[in-house]
Amino acid sequence: MLKIQETAGLVVAEDTKSTIAAIDRAILSETRLTSSILEVSEQSGLPMTQSQKLLEGMVRGFDKLVAGRADMLAVVRHLTAIKGGSNLEVIDYGCPDGLGVARAPAPAIAELEHAR
Repeated sequence: MLKIQETAGLVVAEDTKSTIAAIDRAILSETRLTSSILEVSEQSGLPMTQSQKLLEGMVRGFDKLVAGRADMLAVVRHLTAIKGGSNLEVIDYGCPDGLGVARAPAPAIAELEHAR
């Protein structure tokens, strides 16, 4: 069994939450920027060849952010598994927003209820 200091677990949990929140803010910012680009392009009469290049770049960036968010989900699941096999198994640091038990797949919920 891994022995992890409780305060170290707390630091990792808080950093994980803030990282996911930062990715979400970046996605929101890019969405706003895309809207601004579309509005300004339309108002200024920017040729479609120019606006198309801008939009394609924005979409590539958006795809990378969303893929990075998916990678973080995998990291959170792995961290949770590590915590579950350590002395911190019974410590509840809370989940990043949107990753609570209510959103876990049905088998995981059934396993939790069976463990009680």
